[in-house]
Amino acid sequence: MPDLEDDDAYVTFSSLENHAPEGWRMYTHPRGSIYFRNDRYKVIVDEDIRISTHLSKVESLCANRTQQSLADYMEIYMAYGVDASMCLFVNHKQCVASYDLAKVSAGTTIRRLPVDSLLRFRRLYWNFVTHHPSHRPCHEEGYREAIDALSAYYHDHLIDGSRSVGPFSKVECEQLLEALQRAKDVTGEIMPSASSMLGWILKDVYSFRTGQRYGQITWTEMRTYRKALYAAPEISTPESVITKTFLQIIIHGPFFGIPQTYLAHIKKASEFRGHVAGLRQSWEAYTRQLVQEYSDFILIVSISATVGLLTVNDIDSITRAAALLSAFASLGSITIGVFFVWRHQRNNTEVPSSFAYLHNARNSAFGLSGHAILLSLPPVLLVWSIIAFAAAALAYSLRGISINSAPAWVVLAIFIVVFVAVTVGLYTFWTIWRWQSQDTWWRGLMCWSRSPANRD
Repeated sequence: MPDLEDDDAYVTFSSLENHAPEGWRMYTHPRGSIYFRNDRYKVIVDEDIRISTHLSKVESLCANRTQQSLADYMEIYMAYGVDASMCLFVNHKQCVASYDLAKVSAGTTIRRLPVDSLLRFRRLYWNFVTHHPSHRPCHEEGYREAIDALSAYYHDHLIDGSRSVGPFSKVECEQLLEALQRAKDVTGEIMPSASSMLGWILKDVYSFRTGQRYGQITWTEMRTYRKALYAAPEISTPESVITKTFLQIIIHGPFFGIPQTYLAHIKKASEFRGHVAGLRQSWEAYTRQLVQEYSDFILIVSISATVGLLTVNDIDSITRAAALLSAFASLGSITIGVFFVWRHQRNNTEVPSSFAYLHNARNSAFGLSGHAILLSLPPVLLVWSIIAFAAAALAYSLRGISINSAPAWVVLAIFIVVFVAVTVGLYTFWTIWRWQSQDTWWRGLMCWSRSPANRD
């Protein structure tokens, strides 16, 4: 078989001679965009130099750079286009980049850099690699550093759980670590997609480290800093004293304190701890719980008993009015519950919708407290429906019975016993998840009744 000529070898996009001016090579990003590099002057540009005006400006810059002798591992990137005089100097040997050539041209200079400057230069470098990964292989040290950083964030999620503030979620760390391990096995070769992904990871890592003052503060200072992050910031519009008092009266009065549970849930769902994936998980858990809760209320609510009571011909006006109120409250609970289920199911996994939801809830007229009151309408109406039906049933049972007759007292006694039992049960399970002191008022009364002085 005859030897293959150069033209018969495998041809890549960057080897097409008619796609770039003389002395330049065109490279393609994995996502399809192109950039150009001059091998002689080591200049990289994103502008389309196939346009003559752009090419003349770039060549003028290259002529000015001929006096600067750059090492083989150095490059010049025209970061702000051909009309800008500022260039980014890239050092591929030590994975740093800066707009000042003197700061990244020699190893001894880099060793004297402060920590915050090194973090910034690394972030600039990996941001460059993210958008220009096709013309040279990625540094092997980058893979080791990215794998170690992702492993550290994964360990943080295992240790801190939902309080972790890492830039990647637990699932993202697992997926990225798996992809990096596969790419690391073929280091030394030009793999643009792997290099671009590595640059994106380390760019976010160094941005996060800059915000955390990585390598600059002690453990005590870091612990204080993280505790401040664990406490969710309050970004809602502050409520006036009158508004807050009015909402508290509504919540603890006709709404029986039920909105407090919804308020705690929506606050937890709206906490943002550094990554969108965590907020999305909280939002999905919140909507699933809300939809299930509303579905249960719809199944529980039944107006058949109320309607059956209304069909009786000889009921008095009080019984009829209470029965009608019970029916209206049941219908309101069903209607609102069905609408809430429909809306929350449709927007369960849409992140933009969740941001709009949380923003509107926080910035409404009455803030999150007012929104919690609206969310609690189905169970509150259900409670009022039960109360009204109980009143109608009691009024119907006592109709025409003399106060001195035995049946009247039996009905009242049974009603009081059931009412007390229900009240005690509701109160117990309302407070059982809260830590209770042993010195409660009813325990003190029981101890007082058992004291020796009282027994004598």
